[in-house]
Amino acid sequence: MLRAPNILDVAVPGGAVAVEWAGEGMPILLLHGWALDRRVWAPQMEGLADRFRLIAIDRRGFGRSSAPPGLAAETGDVLTVMMALGIDKAVIAGMSQGGRVALRFAVTHPDRVAGLILQGAPLDGFAPAPRREDSIPLTSYAALVREGRLERMRELWRGHALMRAAAPDARARIEALVAGYQGRDLLNPGPDSVASLAEALEDVYAPALVVTGEHDTPWRQLVGDALAYGLPHSHRARIAGADHLCNVTHPDAYNDLAAAFVGRIAEKPADRVWRL
Repeated sequence: MLRAPNILDVAVPGGAVAVEWAGEGMPILLLHGWALDRRVWAPQMEGLADRFRLIAIDRRGFGRSSAPPGLAAETGDVLTVMMALGIDKAVIAGMSQGGRVALRFAVTHPDRVAGLILQGAPLDGFAPAPRREDSIPLTSYAALVREGRLERMRELWRGHALMRAAAPDARARIEALVAGYQGRDLLNPGPDSVASLAEALEDVYAPALVVTGEHDTPWRQLVGDALAYGLPHSHRARIAGADHLCNVTHPDAYNDLAAAFVGRIAEKPADRVWRL
């Protein structure tokens, strides 16, 4: 029987991050993408908490977290959350920009990572750069927010290729998530590390599941292939018929992939090298 979700504000530098968790077993820590919040993981909280311990974070600058935006601080936030919840190791699942944070965490805190799930993630230092369809016009979006036109910015973001969803229920869920975005990180983006991770992939020894939707944008597909090639113990998966937000639009397929991956990690002897 599933327990009701628990919600906690965890103190981090500058404020707090909101954390929701449910279930028991191998911990899976969930990091949402840009302009979203922890609610994007509702299909996983509903579908996987009978087998695993799901922990979803409102990253700093998003959702109900009060900590100021700043990608450079987020690996520290993840570690603080794990310590607050008494978690020694976890599978770190990051979607889109959250995948960027997950990968950084795996490089800086390898002893804390039991596995990685990277969904439609970008890769710092990867070339070629995204083309127009793949890129996010942050400068234009920030200008709109500064002008007090947040709703116009949200409207444009809803129409972006990365936000596509055909099914009405998924579309409604995504629109509700975007409606909650306040633009705090566009007004005050905070510091960020510019270090390239493209050359550090071979140092990530945790097993990795690299996922994209079949119809994710070309650059995200290319990055997914590069991640799967560069990470020593990785598996590449594409979810048929899905776009960028495949955990929302195709939750059953996503959950099946994640459950099989995390289940193998939970069952393998700790002294054996992972092999896919």
